Amino acid sequence: MTQCEQLKDIVESYFEKHPNVSINGLAMRSGVGASTLRRLLSSSIKGDPAPHTVLNILSTVTKEKKLSKLVKMIDGPVGEMLQDTFSHFIESETPHTYDNDLNEVLRDQMSYFIYKLAANRKGTTKLFVSEMYGKVGLERLTNMLTLGILTSKEDEIHATQKDFSLDVEIAAGHLPELVKFYKPSQISRGQNLFYTMSETLNEEGIQKIKTVQKDAIKKIYDIMRSPFYEGTIPFFTLDMSDTLSFEAEAGELQ
Repeated sequence: MTQCEQLKDIVESYFEKHPNVSINGLAMRSGVGASTLRRLLSSSIKGDPAPHTVLNILSTVTKEKKLSKLVKMIDGPVGEMLQDTFSHFIESETPHTYDNDLNEVLRDQMSYFIYKLAANRKGTTKLFVSEMYGKVGLERLTNMLTLGILTSKEDEIHATQKDFSLDVEIAAGHLPELVKFYKPSQISRGQNLFYTMSETLNEEGIQKIKTVQKDAIKKIYDIMRSPFYEGTIPFFTLDMSDTLSFEAEAGELQ
């Protein structure tokens, strides 16, 4: 059984249990396009599904939002793919949640950055949001407060889901704006870091680098969660790697 075949079985089983839900209805709830779901059900998809597409579907059909639980609920090729992709969340039992509704709100770039600030341990303030984004930022803030995904406590604004996992496609779209926060002129202050490296490698070498990166991410996460290092400086780090080429036959479920 392939990943697409297993995912098709999962979706068909969901429709059997919920006969009143249409393909368009599942598309709206999951954030996966109706045309993609139709191709999946007709077995006309080529290639493997993207991890974030699978997560969108599974979180909808299972109603499970805790990422560490979600990726362990499914066996077979889909489960193996998810466990390999999100091993950090499984091994460390992190409390991250995966919420389709939240993902949709955070497609808006400004809303995403405001929410990200509010998700920090100290949260953020209306004054800070106003200084960064002005009137438009305050409008986004008010909208998220109305939706209940942000809460106001005295002068502080906090995210209701501080440990959230964003759809990788949405996150990638926000990367250029996030990188703008990197300030090379302030290297002497010792608060930032920048390295970019590239080389031609074989598959084994790539996997070894990914293992090193995953180990580093776990250690960084532990530092960020430790009350010993709690502070007031909004700090961010980017950890990513990929090949400097495009695959000839990329999966359609992207």
